Amino acid sequence: MKRLALSLALLALAGCGSDERTVDPEARAATFRWDTTVRERDKEWILAAVDQARPEARQLIDEVDGKVIVGTYAEPGAPHVGIMQPREDGDYQVVFNLAYLNGERKIDRPTVVLHELGHVVDAAVVPPDLRDELAAELPHSGACLTTDTGDCTSSVERFADTFAKWALRGAVSAVGSGYSVASPASLETWGTPLASLAIELDVAARKAAT
Repeated sequence: MKRLALSLALLALAGCGSDERTVDPEARAATFRWDTTVRERDKEWILAAVDQARPEARQLIDEVDGKVIVGTYAEPGAPHVGIMQPREDGDYQVVFNLAYLNGERKIDRPTVVLHELGHVVDAAVVPPDLRDELAAELPHSGACLTTDTGDCTSSVERFADTFAKWALRGAVSAVGSGYSVASPASLETWGTPLASLAIELDVAARKAAT
């Protein structure tokens, strides 16, 4: 089985880097949008993957899903199974490579979906310093075979990789998202700040609505 990493494509956006990240009430009340490339049968497994997320992770996803446009494509031999790309309007495009996810990587659908949504959560609501702290907490494996695997993986990918593991309570395949990032000693402990963030965002949204 090919070891393909999920690729993160980022655009330079005005305002990125602010520690205060919130989602406006209209977007928070909305949900995923689907472009014309998504067939109903693929929409079903994407939503099923989201439903597998633990409640705290699902709450964070619910904060941002109104800013997500989901698409699919099929590119055999591509180096990625999923891509998240911020848009100039402040929304996020998430696309999944069906050449793998409807084929030999079908078992990794939940991991891939939650990895890419982890990128959205990171970009939209996680303070950069918290993201970097969580990425830095991951143990070093001593492996750095390429510039984007193992200990060489960037903090944004280390975060998204572990967000998916945390969301799925560790129920990922041996291949997972393909980055060979070592797991923390305790996913529960690692994810505690994210669970707290989910509560803080919910409380803030409720206060703003009153």
